[in-house]
Order: sequence, then C-alpha cells, then structure tokens
Amino acid sequence: MQSHTLKKAVLISFGLAFLSLTNFVCAQSIRKNDVIVRRDSSRIQALILQVSYEKVNYRDLAAPDSAKAFIYMDQVARILLKSGKTIHVKDSTAAVRMPPDTAGQYADMTNLPENPFDRSVVMANSDQLRNKYEYYKNKSIDGKTGTIVFTSFAAASLVSGIIIANSGNSPDNKKFGNSLAVAGPVFGGVFGLVCFKNYKLHKKKAEKVKTELERRNQPLESLRLVPGFDILNKSGFLTLSFFF
Repeated sequence: MQSHTLKKAVLISFGLAFLSLTNFVCAQSIRKNDVIVRRDSSRIQALILQVSYEKVNYRDLAAPDSAKAFIYMDQVARILLKSGKTIHVKDSTAAVRMPPDTAGQYADMTNLPENPFDRSVVMANSDQLRNKYEYYKNKSIDGKTGTIVFTSFAAASLVSGIIIANSGNSPDNKKFGNSLAVAGPVFGGVFGLVCFKNYKLHKKKAEKVKTELERRNQPLESLRLVPGFDILNKSGFLTLSFFF
C-alpha cells in the first residue's frame, strides 16, 4: 500500500515538474509583444512595423495610443520578436547610416527641368533615387531579356519554317513551313522591337538617376538586412547585403 502511494506521489510530482517546465519553455518562446533591446540594455515594449538597414519602425506600446516611433540601428543590440525569435544586430551594421537629405535639397529651384521625369529626379531625395535606379535597372534588364527571347524565337521560326517547307513534296509541309517562316519572324520581330525600345528607355532613365546620385556624391548601392534563423542555436540574425 505504501509502495503504491509512493509511486503515485512520484508520478504526480513528475507531472507537475513537467508541466512547470512546459510553461517555462512556452513563456520563453512566445512573448506578448516585440521587445527592442538598446545597447545600454534598456528595453522598449513595441510592435515592430519595419526593419531596414538604417532603423527600426515600431509602435511604442508604452506611449499613449501606441504612437509610431523609430530607432536607429546603431542604438539597437537585439530585437526580441513575439514569435520567440531573437534578431541580433551585428556590430558591422552599427556604423551604417546614410547621410539624410530632403526632397529638393539638391535642386536649383529657379531652373527646374521642364521634362516631368527629369524634374522628379532632381526633386527626389537620395533614398528615393536609389529606389528609382533599382526599378529602372531591373526594367531595362527585363527589356533586354525579352529582346533576346523574341529575336531568338523569330530566328528559330524562320529556320524551322524553311526546313519544314523543304522536307518532302507534301503541300501541307510547304504550307505550314512557309506560314511558320513568315509569321514567326513577324511575331518575334514586333515583340522583340517593343522589348528593345523598353530596354533603351529604361536604361536611359537609370543612367539619369545614376548621374544625379554621382552629382550629389551619394552611394549608388542599396543596403538590405536579411533576417535569418539559426535552428541549432534557436536565435535569429541579420545579414547585411549589398546590391549593385
């Protein structure tokens, strides 16, 4: 009887200990909200809105109506997400802060360009220009790729059509081959020309944006923090990437 009671007590104690351990692990892995830990170890109870290479945008839960705020990365040690992940901000990112400028800061307001695009370039701030450059550079790459694809299709259609038209004496082969030799190059040529014009147009715009950034002595490359998670160590990290 005493042995049975002892076993029951041990099982109950083990169950309570396991339950306490489970609650502890859950409490550690799931938080009520995000937490920003400053380099001086002080903490901000927050709702993270956006993390960029320069700063963290968040809602301060300690402020009235959870007011929007931001903090520069060089002031942040780590970010504790409510999902349980931890993002450690490496020291290599601490010094990265782009020189701030405002819209129209570099523009000659008495001699603005008449062309709408040129005017938007000189009136944009440098961050906006870097975004413009990435956009038009990618569009020019798409146009160049489309040109290659459609011109290749036109050439392949022409060769294939000639081969089919001259393979045997069947009227159907000649009809289909001749149609392919004419329609394929026309289709590929038209769309290839459209893609080529888009390539030239977007490349020209990208070059204008690049020239404006160089005039301002502003860097052209974009910086990006890519979050990651180490499964073995159960911790997150940020990777600083450069895109040219």
